Amino acid sequence: MSKKSPFYAVLKYPLRWLTRFEDIWDGDETDHKTTVQKPVAYVMRSTSTADLSILQRAAKRRGLPDPLEPLEINGKEYSRVMYLEEFANETSEKAVEEFHQLLKLHKDNSNLDLQLIPAGVFWGRQAGQEATAGKAMTGDLDNPGAIRKFWLVLFSGRQVLLRFSRSVSLGQMANDYGADMRIAHKLARVARVHFVRMRHAVAGPKLSHRKELMAQLINTPALKKAVADEAKGKKISEEEARKKALSYIDEIAANYSSTLVRVLDRFMTWMWNRIYNGIHVKGGERIRRLAQQGHEIIYVPCHRSHMDYLLLSYVIYKEGLVPPHIAAGVNLNFFPVGGIFRRGGAFFIRRSFRGNKLYSAVFREYLCWLFQKGYPVEYFSEGGRSRTGRLLPPKTGMLAMTVQGMLRDQQRPVSLVPVYLGYEHIMEVATYLKELKGKDKEKESVFQILKTITKLRNFGQGFVTFGQPIDLKHTLDCNAPDWHKSVTRGAEEPLRPNWLTPVVNGLAERVMQGINDSAAANSVNLTALALLSSEHHALTKEELLAQLEVYLGVLKEVPYSTDISVPKETPEELWQQALRTDKFKVESDTMGEVISLERMSAIAMTYYRNNILHMMVVPGIIASIIMAKKRVSVDEIVERIQAIYPMLKAELYLSHTAEDIPLWVEALCEELARQQLITREGSDCVIAKRESAQWYRLRLLANSASETLQRYCIVLELLQQAQPIMRAELEKQSITLAERLSSIHGIDAPEFYDKKVMATLIASLKQQGLVEIDDDGQQIAAEPVGPLSDQVDELIDGPVLQTIRQSVQQFVNQPSE
Repeated sequence: MSKKSPFYAVLKYPLRWLTRFEDIWDGDETDHKTTVQKPVAYVMRSTSTADLSILQRAAKRRGLPDPLEPLEINGKEYSRVMYLEEFANETSEKAVEEFHQLLKLHKDNSNLDLQLIPAGVFWGRQAGQEATAGKAMTGDLDNPGAIRKFWLVLFSGRQVLLRFSRSVSLGQMANDYGADMRIAHKLARVARVHFVRMRHAVAGPKLSHRKELMAQLINTPALKKAVADEAKGKKISEEEARKKALSYIDEIAANYSSTLVRVLDRFMTWMWNRIYNGIHVKGGERIRRLAQQGHEIIYVPCHRSHMDYLLLSYVIYKEGLVPPHIAAGVNLNFFPVGGIFRRGGAFFIRRSFRGNKLYSAVFREYLCWLFQKGYPVEYFSEGGRSRTGRLLPPKTGMLAMTVQGMLRDQQRPVSLVPVYLGYEHIMEVATYLKELKGKDKEKESVFQILKTITKLRNFGQGFVTFGQPIDLKHTLDCNAPDWHKSVTRGAEEPLRPNWLTPVVNGLAERVMQGINDSAAANSVNLTALALLSSEHHALTKEELLAQLEVYLGVLKEVPYSTDISVPKETPEELWQQALRTDKFKVESDTMGEVISLERMSAIAMTYYRNNILHMMVVPGIIASIIMAKKRVSVDEIVERIQAIYPMLKAELYLSHTAEDIPLWVEALCEELARQQLITREGSDCVIAKRESAQWYRLRLLANSASETLQRYCIVLELLQQAQPIMRAELEKQSITLAERLSSIHGIDAPEFYDKKVMATLIASLKQQGLVEIDDDGQQIAAEPVGPLSDQVDELIDGPVLQTIRQSVQQFVNQPSE
C-alpha cells in the first residue's frame, strides 16, 4: 500500500481523527540514534490500514523513515513493511520471500546493514476472557477481520499503544547464519513468537471468570487435603470446610478488569499531572526485556506510602506492560475502594496466617495459580510502610511462597525485580511521626481518604527505578544445586526443604540491596541531609549551595551504584525545586538568606534524608576519620572502614563487598581531594585549615554519619563495661541511652533509638564473632570488641562521648534488683 493509494487517502484523515496513541521504543537513546542512521524496514503482525496509519504517525514522531515510502537499495525498490500474517491468522509466504530477498542483498553487499524493527499495535490492551476471547469491541488480541477492526477503531481508537521493539540487524544475521530460504522461514517464525510474547507482556494472559477461578482452586490436590484436614481438626463437615475455603478465596482473589484499568489510566494521568511536577522512571527497558523473554515478573518495591500501589501500577502500564496483581493488606478492603483496588489487580492478604492452616493453604495456592497463569505479581517485602524512611527488615513469607512456586514445576523463568520508589513529599509523614511517638495507627476508611484528598497539592517529583532483576532459577542453582530434586507435580503439601530458609533469607537481603542500589537523590533529600548535618539545622544559602555541590560531586564521580539517580540540575536549581515544597524556613537580612528547619520540620525531614543515607554514610565516615586524625593514610582509613562495615551493611543493606572497600575508599579520598576538602600528600589524607570553608564542608559531610556512629558507640560501650548482660537488657538499655542522648544533644531522629535498628546491630556483632551468647542467653563480649569500641569513640564529638560514658557508668553502678 502506498501513500497514493485511493483507499488509504480516503481513510487517512478519519483515522487520524478517531485515534490517539502512545508509542514506546524498547531500546535506549543510543540504540535509537544508531538505528536511524541505517536503512530501516518494519515488521508488523498483520495487514491493517488502521495499524499502518498508527505506525506512520509514530515513525514520524520518532524520526524514523515513513513506512509508506519504498525502501531503495542498489537502485531497486522494496516494500518497507513486511506482514507476518494475512487476515484469519494465515501465514504470509510473501513476508518469507521478502525476508529472503533482503538477506540475499546482504550477502551481495557486506556494507549493507538493514535494521528490521518489529512494530506491535495494540487497540485497547484488553486481555479477553478465557471462555469468550474476542468480543467485538473490547480488544485486539487476535488478528481481527475487517468488521471487528472497524469496531476496534471506533471503540478503542483513543487508547492505542505502539511498541517499537529493539531492531534486528539483518546484516549480522546474514553474516552469522546465511541467507537461504531456511533462515528466512526461521526469521518469520521467531518474529511470530516475538509478537505473541509482546501481546502477553502488553495485555497479560486471558482472564478467568471468578467462578471458574474458585472452582479451579478448590479442586486442586493441596486444597482438597487442606479442606479435609480442616474438617477433621475443627470437627465440622467437609462441606462446611469447603465453604470456608471458598470464602477465603473470595476474600483474597483479585477481579482484574482491563476496562477499569483504562479508565484509571486517564484519571491517574490527570492526578499525577496535578500533584507532581514529574515522574522520573529508570530501568523500564529491563522489565520490557524480561517480559519479552517470557519471564514471570515479580515486582518487589520498597514501601513508603499508599501512593506506591497506584504509582507503580501506573508507571508499569505506561511502560507498555500489563499492571501486576498486587498483594495488598486486607485493611484496604473497605467500601468503596476495596472493589476498585480488586478490579485494578489487588488481592488481599491478612497480616498474619498464624493458627489458620486453611487460610495459609488457600493463599499459597492462589499465589501459585497466578505464577502458573503468567500474571505479573507485586508485593512489598517489608510488609508495611516504613515510618522512618529507611528500609525495614524484610518479611520473608511471600518470598518463601515464591520459591515454593518454583518447586511446583513452574515452567516459565521467574525474575524478582527490586523497585525503588521515592518522593519529594509523602503525605503520611506527619502521621508516621505520631505513630513513632506511640499513637495508634489510624484505621483506613473512606473518611480518611476524603480527608487526604482535601490535602492534595503539589508534591514535587516522584522517582521510580527498576533495579537489577534477580533470576530465581540462577539463584537456586548457585545456592541450592540440588533444588531440582525437590520439584513435584501436583503436590498436596508445599515442600520445605532444608535449604529453603537460608536461600530465602539470602534472596530477601539481595532484594533490599537491589532497592537501595536504585535509590534516587533529589532536591528535598539532599537539602534535608545538609540542614540536618548542620548545627541548629540552619545554613546560609551560600553554605547550603556549597554543600549540595559536595554531595553532587561525590554521587556523580564515585557513584554508590550504576543504578542510582543523581540530579542533573545545578545546586541553585535544586534549591529552587526544594523551596517550592514549602518544607524549609527562609529568613533574609542585610547579609543574605538563612535557610533553616523548625524542630517539627526537622524531625519530619529525617524521613527524606534516610531515603539516601546509605549512599552517603561511607563518605561521611571517611570524612569523620580524617576530621578526627587530622592526617591519616588511606590504608588506615580502609582498615577502619572494614572493621565497621559489617554493621553498616546489615543495618543499611549496602551491596558492596569487603573486597570492594579499598578501591571505594581510594576513589572517595581522591574525590574529596578534587573538591579541595582535603589535600593528598603521598598516601596520606590531610585535613584543610580549621574553620576554613573547606573544613566546614568536610565537617558537614562527616556529620551525615554521626548518628550512626553514636548508636554504635552506645552499644559497644555497654558491651565493654556491663558484662555479662542479657540480650534483651542490652537492647533495652541501648534504647534508653539513645533516648537520653537524643534529649540532651537535640538529636531529632526517630530511628536513632528504634528497637529494630538496635536489634539488627546486635545481631551483626554476633555474626562477626564480637559477641557470643551463652546457653542462658547472656551476652559475652569477645576480645575484639574493645579495639573496635575505641576506634568508634575517636569519631564521636567530645561532649556526646562524655554523655554516653557517664550514662553507661550510671547503669553499671546502679544496684541490681
